[in-house]
Amino acid sequence: IPEVERCWRENCEYPNVDDIATSTEKDTINKLLKSWRSNLKLRLFLESVQSLICSVPITQFDVNVSCTPQHFVLESLKDHYRIHMKTTGEPINPVLLQSAEQKFYQLNTDPFNKPNQSIRKTNLQNAFPQGIFPSIKNPNNPPNEITDYFSKQLSESWKKLLSHNEYEKENPSIEEIIQLLNLFRDESEKLYNEFSKSIKLSNEQLFETGLLFRITPTVLVPLLLEKSSAFELTKNQCTLLGGIIVNWTLEQQMERILHFAIHDKREDFKNEISHIPHSNWKPSEHITWLVLELEMNITIREIQIKVANHMIQPNIIGDTSTARNIVMQMNMGEGKTSVILPMLAVYLSSSNLSLARIIVLKSLFPTNYQSLRYKLGGLLNRRIFPFACRRDMNFKDQQINQIFERFKHGLSKCDIILTSPEDILSFDLLTIDKCRRNEFDTGRSMLTVQRWLKNYARDVLDESDEILHVKYQLIYTVGGQQQVDAGEERWKTIQSILNLVKKHAEDVSRMFQEKACYKSPERKSGFPQFRLQAHEPFPLLCQKIASDWIDSRNYRYADKAIIRSFILETYSSIENLVDKFPPLDIQLFLIVRGLLSSEVLLVAFKKRYRVNYGVNPNLSFNRLMAVPFRAKDVVADRTEFGHPDVALVLTHLSYYYSGLSDLQLSQCFNRLNDEETDPRPIYDQWILYEGEDDLPTCIEQWNGVNLKDFEQRSRYLFPTFRYNMLVINYFLNHFVFPREAKQFPFKLVSSAWDLSSSLRSKIITGFSGTNDTQLLLPVHIRQYDLPELQKTDAIVVNNLLQPENENYQ
Repeated sequence: IPEVERCWRENCEYPNVDDIATSTEKDTINKLLKSWRSNLKLRLFLESVQSLICSVPITQFDVNVSCTPQHFVLESLKDHYRIHMKTTGEPINPVLLQSAEQKFYQLNTDPFNKPNQSIRKTNLQNAFPQGIFPSIKNPNNPPNEITDYFSKQLSESWKKLLSHNEYEKENPSIEEIIQLLNLFRDESEKLYNEFSKSIKLSNEQLFETGLLFRITPTVLVPLLLEKSSAFELTKNQCTLLGGIIVNWTLEQQMERILHFAIHDKREDFKNEISHIPHSNWKPSEHITWLVLELEMNITIREIQIKVANHMIQPNIIGDTSTARNIVMQMNMGEGKTSVILPMLAVYLSSSNLSLARIIVLKSLFPTNYQSLRYKLGGLLNRRIFPFACRRDMNFKDQQINQIFERFKHGLSKCDIILTSPEDILSFDLLTIDKCRRNEFDTGRSMLTVQRWLKNYARDVLDESDEILHVKYQLIYTVGGQQQVDAGEERWKTIQSILNLVKKHAEDVSRMFQEKACYKSPERKSGFPQFRLQAHEPFPLLCQKIASDWIDSRNYRYADKAIIRSFILETYSSIENLVDKFPPLDIQLFLIVRGLLSSEVLLVAFKKRYRVNYGVNPNLSFNRLMAVPFRAKDVVADRTEFGHPDVALVLTHLSYYYSGLSDLQLSQCFNRLNDEETDPRPIYDQWILYEGEDDLPTCIEQWNGVNLKDFEQRSRYLFPTFRYNMLVINYFLNHFVFPREAKQFPFKLVSSAWDLSSSLRSKIITGFSGTNDTQLLLPVHIRQYDLPELQKTDAIVVNNLLQPENENYQ
């Protein structure tokens, strides 16, 4: 360091007299010294400039100047003169042109020219595993039409899997890969130089003066896509450029194969060499797909091409008059969203006859938006237009007209619309709502947009099974909030029914062991973990609940039989009860009938807590009732249960399973202490419900409870009553249901069926990883899978039956 400091002071190079530093380090030190000296000169210069500026005297004066804002007029690009490139008359090298024609206009062959060899399927069951479906062959439980349908379909899928022959190529060596990569690179360079020469030859002066574009790949590739351009290419030039792009994609594939081979990624290596690019499609017929391959550095597989073509123009055999719209199944991980969706979007948006509209789930909207922008916004130059609509968007006539103009502009400029089913259905309902509010001008404009979209929108559904699911509906409430029918008697009746469920759940589970799950509560006052996995146990449970509930009420024996028949039989008439019972009792009968014979209770106990429903833990949500969940601990945003009884039952179960928090328990005891006239009988009921086992002595009497004693609350009081059903009911009755258990006089409802209206001019296609809901699709949509993909279900079943999936660590 002292030697470097001396060099800095004496303004000389570092001599390295003692050979302490290597030659590389010596060069680095000298470069650093040179940079420091340059920075010193710059600093001295800036200081001298600053001193000169500061030496100039500044005289302040005020001048009143009238300011007139300038108005700028945007000039259209078409009003400007554009320099057109001259087309060359010089011939192109025929050998290179023939090579480009072969690549661009013909199907490709295996570059390695290795023979295929049949391989043995490993880990494959030879026979259809009937054992996993015991109910199908059970004489006591004969299959119905739906069971029989899925059984036959899965058997056919298994036959397809067994009949499918798998082949594997002989692996090329690294030397062969490098040799082929260098061959492609040399050929690309020759083609590129020939193409550049053909352009510059007739436009040499324009290039030298900078009046034409620079010849770079990012500039040349879009020229092949432009329909009308100032830089029009001849047919031979287009062929040459197309051959260059094909060669670049082959280079990319060789680089990927070489990378996998060097890093010993065998699975990726085998997958990559097994896919021959452009083997079942000609790049000249799908230039956008070719550019997409180049942009994404991928090879579009044969099956992906078949799926894309099938969704562009479904090849439906037989009667197509009932359902022109189709959805199809493709296994997860096969590139539906990452590859096929961009392929469909860019192809369907290439025509001015239809507006490509991609419909995705709301939860996947941000991911798909970023993905499509990244893949289609570069060389392909496609704009992604997100469309959103919610009820709180107060659209006016002017805004609707702007949206309409944007749609028509997107149609003419080949833009792509990205939206979700909620947004489409919300726009439809908002149109009706605007007319209901007498905002007819806005409603008329929205109706015009709807009709235009039905004529021009070409929809593609991603995750179609979820989008078209029967459980999905969008509801607009109309009118002011009202208390639910029967008021507090409604949820108190549900509480009494759930108490009877607790009483009989263990017996029912013991009789139907495989169709009901039961786990006893840790304390006597808690609710058991109970879930129904099939319909069979439910009738018996209903009979037990109905008998106990009727016996607990003071009715005559003859009337009890009529009541029992009414609440257990769906088709029994209410006329026999109207003249015998008061209106409040009639309402209670209807509530219990809904829970039992209308199977509201079955719907609730089939759902899984924290998977299908639960209470939103986010405090900003400001809702204490149960809401739908999309997955484990994933709340469905801006979603509620549409049926009031389902919402009430699931809210009870959510708190029975989770227990009350310390804050919620504090609310209960504070209200009990401050607002109840006589809290002792209520507290005695809670204590009696707990039982005498493990009950702390200090809290057996209400007089012994000190709410200000932190230790008593945290160690004895709260742990004892956290899962107590009576305490939870008290909390719900006073802090949740009076504020949130509301209903509305009218509703505007739309569902997935509204997405596939028969009034549409363009077809709808979609895909998903499953086909479980194929029999529940809207009437205008059918499931129509490719023959090559009919083995998908069998593949999934076979994977699940592997020995490694039978246990976990």
